[in-house]
Amino acid sequence: PAILSIVELSTAMPRAGGAYYFLDRSLGPMVGTIGGIGTWLALMLKTAFALIGMGAYVQLFFPEIPARPIAFGFAILFGLVNLAGSKGAGVFQTVLVTVLLVILGIFISGGSMNLDYSHFGNYLGMGGDNILATAGLVYISYVGVTNVASVSEEIKNPERNLPLGVFMALSFAIVVYVLGTIVMVGVVPAAELQHNYTPVATAADKIFGPWGKVMVTIAAVFAFSSVANAGILSASRYPLAMSRDHLLPAAFRKLSKNGMPIIGIVATVAIILFILLLDAKKIAKLASAFQLLMFGFLCLAVIVMRESNLDSYDPGFKSPLYPWMQIFGILSAIWLISQMGVWP
Repeated sequence: PAILSIVELSTAMPRAGGAYYFLDRSLGPMVGTIGGIGTWLALMLKTAFALIGMGAYVQLFFPEIPARPIAFGFAILFGLVNLAGSKGAGVFQTVLVTVLLVILGIFISGGSMNLDYSHFGNYLGMGGDNILATAGLVYISYVGVTNVASVSEEIKNPERNLPLGVFMALSFAIVVYVLGTIVMVGVVPAAELQHNYTPVATAADKIFGPWGKVMVTIAAVFAFSSVANAGILSASRYPLAMSRDHLLPAAFRKLSKNGMPIIGIVATVAIILFILLLDAKKIAKLASAFQLLMFGFLCLAVIVMRESNLDSYDPGFKSPLYPWMQIFGILSAIWLISQMGVWP
């Protein structure tokens, strides 16, 4: 529901700031401000979570180096990549994802021949509530699919390319996540998976031996690099959009010669460095809770815009099953947040 709502709003209002801009124009400046800061924070939390994951995988081969300094170094590196320009960041992203998908293809095809089906028994042994709580926790994994909405102003032919990009990304993510998880659960016993921060490397070691562990660790670093790079790229556009509406200082409107929001990128990286000092699980829970809240608001925004009957609201893509799709999106977001405990 959230994806369908975001695509509709993006094709109607292709502007920098994504969720902030949509919420500000539909639900007013107060909700827009909450949405802008909330989505900015969610993207930074997700980026920090990815950098911690990257540090954990790199630490497999350099155990003497703590994970957090590794994460700090990569955060600064991706900030510099983004300062160089969105075209460079986009090319870098394409290379990362291509190499990643090739390695994941090898991992999934090799692992599918080594599955122990007894591992899939007692699926609901820990209770259905734990599955919902975990769904809320890992929900942040899907925030990247919506990153494109925050840079919709820079997309050529957004009415065609924006829906196409978002739906293809979501489809690929679901297929890869499902197949990858089946391989990990089918190869590694549950007791070994529990509290394991590098499960893909553990599974690859059992399937292919040491060289497989190396190959998959490279893929994991590429995956987290992709997340961190895209996270900084899109997060830095939120302060730019809010500054244009005078909700943040004018300095955030300053662009470099190649059109990059310099202060937005620097501020985003600085806050990510601070977030990296926090507990990893709390980072993930907070990020997911913020994202679920924003997605619920975005579903509500579609209802408000449609029911307002504005002539200027003319999306190139309209969400199907309106308004039931949006109502389900709002209620399910509230339910998932409630399943994650008091902290979120």
